Amino acid sequence: MKVAELEQASPSRGDAATNPLQRDFERGLRFAHVMMSINQLEGREGAICARALAELLVSKGVVEQEELEAMMAQVRQRMEAQPTLKVMLARSEDKYNCQDTVIIDCASRVHICKAKCCTFNFYLTDQDLDEGIVKWDYGRPYWIRKRGDGYCVHCEPGTWRCRIHSYRPYVCRAYDCRNDERIWLDFERMIPNPEL
Repeated sequence: MKVAELEQASPSRGDAATNPLQRDFERGLRFAHVMMSINQLEGREGAICARALAELLVSKGVVEQEELEAMMAQVRQRMEAQPTLKVMLARSEDKYNCQDTVIIDCASRVHICKAKCCTFNFYLTDQDLDEGIVKWDYGRPYWIRKRGDGYCVHCEPGTWRCRIHSYRPYVCRAYDCRNDERIWLDFERMIPNPEL
């Protein structure tokens, strides 16, 4: 079964909880992503070891600093052409008991700000994954999934309302746009950032 078929097979919280295939699929993906994280940490240790070895060789006069820097520039250029994906999983308190919840009258502002906050990138928590409601990006685990226009898939086109408001992630509950210059030049006077 393809990922898209699995997703369609369990669009709601109840289905995700009762569909063993969906549950196993999610557990398998989570395990794979944990293993990727471990590999990334081990890769970092390897890079540290290589750097220490290079510095040791330079300090002992085996390799000239200029030679090392030239080779590093070549290797860096090759590696930058192949970006590395990172598996990210947030940690937070229970989102339903969020003490940092910010109350903003979005309904009176959304026609101006166009829900710019719903274009921001962030990653989900175990709680979000376990609920099976908030969608994450399969290509960038476990970041919030976006549409082609850059908005969160849960942001309703045209109205900018959140379709999963009751289940929204912790970061959405705690986010405060009042002093965020990416959105407002002046929150009180409702003057948006012209780059919106």
